[in-house]
Order: sequence, then structure tokens, then C-alpha cells
Amino acid sequence: MEKLCIIGDIIVDVSLGDKNSALKMRLGGIIHCARALWASGTEYSLAYFAPKYLKSHIEIFLKELGDPELIYLGEVESSPYVMLINEVKEIGDQGYEFLLRENLKISYNEGLFNELDKFSEILIISGSYDLQKVLNLLSLDCQISIDFANNIDKLEEISGKHIYETIFISTSSNYFKNYYKNTGLFEILDFFNDLKPVTKKVVLKENRGGSRALEFSAGQLIYIPSQTQPINHSVGVGDVYNSIFLNQSKKFSFEESLNYASWIATEYALTTFPEDFKRMTQRTLKSPIQDLMALGGLKLPWEKRSEINIYIAAPDFDFEDTSLIDLLDNNLKYHNFCPRRPIKENGQMEKDASSNRKNELFHNDMVLLNQCKILIAVLLYNDPGTLIEIGLAVERGIPTLVYDPYKIATNCMLTQIPDLLSSSLDEIICKTFEVSQKII
Repeated sequence: MEKLCIIGDIIVDVSLGDKNSALKMRLGGIIHCARALWASGTEYSLAYFAPKYLKSHIEIFLKELGDPELIYLGEVESSPYVMLINEVKEIGDQGYEFLLRENLKISYNEGLFNELDKFSEILIISGSYDLQKVLNLLSLDCQISIDFANNIDKLEEISGKHIYETIFISTSSNYFKNYYKNTGLFEILDFFNDLKPVTKKVVLKENRGGSRALEFSAGQLIYIPSQTQPINHSVGVGDVYNSIFLNQSKKFSFEESLNYASWIATEYALTTFPEDFKRMTQRTLKSPIQDLMALGGLKLPWEKRSEINIYIAAPDFDFEDTSLIDLLDNNLKYHNFCPRRPIKENGQMEKDASSNRKNELFHNDMVLLNQCKILIAVLLYNDPGTLIEIGLAVERGIPTLVYDPYKIATNCMLTQIPDLLSSSLDEIICKTFEVSQKII
């Protein structure tokens, strides 16, 4: 059968709200793939694992998404299969919390596994089910692609009788993070070549920094830009990328298919309304691929980001609430940038500091500023030191971003001289990527 079959979990995504957004609940897991294929006008099938209480909801919902063939591979027990998502835009760590994951059991409907034999192409999104059980039952004649997601830590977990068509890996995955942590000097080709014995193609998705891919038969490393901009959410965006790439590969080259995937994944991140997403997808697919590729985008390799020192200008004192500074720091580290906090590194000035001590602190802070390629100020209040550091950075030609969470900036000097003034941390992170691309 020519149509693509997606294998994986169907869960309930619960995006926790905050003061700027409401709580939102919708079906997730491989449903993200379903939305992408439906939006592109493609027939598909889903072979899934889910709790019994979701089965009728899934069937009703998917009638509106092309009414695909559904194969219920396993019933999840002792867990509601609900994923709580604390940070929906992936400004930093998303804080996923899988409810009662440690309790779940799956009763496999083994009689239905034979239904998979009719498919010539399958995409597996790894999950909480027994992956080896599924792989062992799949035909050697089938073209199998797999996304490691956060469920595969070692290559041995997928090694065996299959040579995969494409392996998809994200920089936020356990597999990549373990590899990067244990590698002294990261080289993308070394990373890809480790996978060569088990796959024909590899795609590394680098969140807002684009993606890199290699088709071993061609031997050419391809860089695919992202269309980085403030987004509505990032949940399931990687699944959309995978699905669109495989679908477009039937008609377009490796590089062209990856570019379509990047564009449509971005559109998925801009809305949670299926009809809006479908309209944007159809518009993109009608656009000549060469026109889209000519527009370019953002390319910022993961390993290059750690070379970008970012000076955090803020009242980072032990007597202040520094939670927003900590949040910015953690978010930059999540994306592999190198934030530098002068007060943490050089010390906090004592109340009775001598003139020599003040000179020492000033000198050390200025040395640190000169080592940094970007300054991000956190404007908790009109702290004189922070304001002066903004001016110094601008005067030195250092790209300067001001995070103003409480919208207190009114002075025209403060509003006009930074490269960006924003109360949105999403916008600050996006601009950091944009500025960094010009630096490396």
C-alpha cells in the first residue's frame, strides 16, 4: 500500500496556561502527524497505542482529518496518557510531565500487527510502547523511518534487522544530549557517520536554528534554514516536519523536501486551529520550492552557539528576586548559548566597598563585557548599573536586547537605542538567534 502509515502513541496534550495564555487541551502524539498529512491533502493511516477511554474520541476526531484507516495496536492501562506542558513555546525547557508514566502497562492487540504488512512506508514515532516488539514484526521490504523523540538513548535500541530510510533526531532528544555531553569536540559528520550502519539518511532538527541532514549515498551535508519568528506553540512541530518531509520526498529532491518540511512546520507553530493550518499549508505547497528556498532563513548550528558569550545586564543581587534573570539564563543554556552573569562571576559589591574594590569590580565587568558578543538586559526596575551597561554596549557596537517584562521603559533613549526592546521572552530568544547568525 502506497500511503504512509504512522506508528506511535496518541496522548492528551495539556498546555498549562499563564497570565498571557489560557490552558489548552487537545489530542497529541502522532495526531500531530495526522494534522500535517490531512492539511497537505494526503491519504494516510495511523497504527496507535492509547487508553481505551480515548478510542472513541480519536475515531470521531479523525473523521474530520481525512478519516484515515486506524489500527489499534495496544491498549494503555493504569495511566491517563496525559502530558502536561509547562512551556508551550520552547523558549526554554518545556517542562513535560507525563502523568503516571511509571505505572502504565500496554496490552498489545497482537492479532492486528499483521495489518502492518500491507504498508510499503512507515514512520515510527518512538514512545512508551515496546519498540523492539514493533520492529521485529515489521517486514524487511517496508521502508521504515523513525524519530528518536525522547525515548531512545542508545543506538542499540533500534539496531537489528532493519536499515532505516530516514532517522530523525532533535537536539532536545536524550540521544543527542547524551552524545553531545560525552563528545569532547562535536563534529556533525562524526555524529551522522555513527548512524550510517543503520540508515540511509539522517536529519538533525536544531529547533530555532534550522536543521542539518545527510543522505549517505550522495555524501553531501545539507543545511536547511528555519523560519524563526515568535510563535504560538512548538508542540508537535517536529512530528509535522517528519511527516511533510516523507510525503514531499515522493515528488521532490532530498533538499527540496526538507525545505518544504521546515516551512510547514513553522506554520504549524503559528496556530492551534486546524483549518488555519490547512490554509497556510496549501498556500505553501502551491509556492514553487525554488522561490521558498531563495527566501533563505536562519541557520545556527548547535555547537556554534556555545561560542557566543552573552552578557546579562541586570540587578542580579542576592537581595533581589532574580527569578526572571534565572529564567533567561536557563533558557539561553537550553539553546546552548553561553550566558555570562557579571555579578555571579565577579562578585557583588559590598555596601562598604573601598575605592580599590569598586575599581576591581568595574574592571572585571568591563573585561567580561568585552568578551561578550551580545548584551541582554533584564529591566526589573530602573537599576542604574543596568542602564549604564546598555549604553556602554551600544556605544561599543555590541548587539543589545532589552527584556522589559513589566513594560517600564518609557524614556526615548532607552526605547530607541537597543536592537530590541520587548516584554516577550519569546521575542528576546528569537532575536538572539537572529543576531547570533550574523556573528558566527
